Amino acid sequence: MKIKGTLEAISSERDGYGNVSWGLRYIDHKTGKAVEGMVSGGESNIYGILRNWNKKDDWDRSILFNVFTLKRREFRELTKNWEYAGCTSKDLAKFIKSRLRK
Repeated sequence: MKIKGTLEAISSERDGYGNVSWGLRYIDHKTGKAVEGMVSGGESNIYGILRNWNKKDDWDRSILFNVFTLKRREFRELTKNWEYAGCTSKDLAKFIKSRLRK
């Protein structure tokens, strides 16, 4: 199977109140184009993008999935200019696909 893309779930470390911030990055291996955005929700929302990405009611196994945790300051610096991508897996997939078409 040919790997078509990489999806990264990027989180901050927990703050003193237990809060974690999430972002995502999708890299299309064919074009080299990257899409980045902030996420309401967590790792499962981002991972859920792989469900129904190209195959209805099935997991797309042609996309690598990685999870990274950054220190809070590093996370803020990395994501400070990222736009909001959404919350649900469906919204996140729409966000990525629309940016890849631009």
